[in-house]
Amino acid sequence: MLARRKRKTKKDTQSPNSADAPLHQLVASEVVLLTTVLVCTIMIWNDKVNIYGISYFGVTTPTLPVVAVGFVVGSWMLIMASSKLPNFAPYGLVKFTLRVVSVGIVLLLLTPYTLDAFFNWTHMILGGAIFAVEMYTGTVLCFKYLRDRVARYALALQFLGGILAMFSLPDNMLNFMLEGEVIFQLGFMVLLNHLMQIQPSTAVSPLSPET
Repeated sequence: MLARRKRKTKKDTQSPNSADAPLHQLVASEVVLLTTVLVCTIMIWNDKVNIYGISYFGVTTPTLPVVAVGFVVGSWMLIMASSKLPNFAPYGLVKFTLRVVSVGIVLLLLTPYTLDAFFNWTHMILGGAIFAVEMYTGTVLCFKYLRDRVARYALALQFLGGILAMFSLPDNMLNFMLEGEVIFQLGFMVLLNHLMQIQPSTAVSPLSPET
């Protein structure tokens, strides 16, 4: 019984970047997802891509197989990366976020916005939820745990992408939906990768109320 408890404690407190396994798996999943978007963009580039962004690739026949395979594989790889993370803060929050994203991008594929109003609203709600979770996690990582220049620049990049995407929604003033989505995700990826490179013993702890 004591031996089991000791092994569990060691597992829960080990560094998330021992052997760099979580970082390598996370970067691999990011490469798969970004490559999928790049291939689809090369295949199709028109005004509808600027208006509807990555979602347009999921409703167009030539790119649908590419985005479906890429997102399913990327989703599985995100889950594998999250399973390597420990449960203590802030990695527990990152684990939750990666799993939300992994499930969310598959659900976005299963709710094409062109079918009817229900699918359109469901698709938008899912997309908004993913962005909100990523923005919350990025803000917490930046101001509560990392608190350095790299984190601030990455969060600013994430925020800029979110603003571009928000104002590029259909019937809005801009047409940079794809660019906004990609910039947003790049900022978030930089934050996650930066966190994975920091040992828990050297990560900045949250300030106590007394300080």
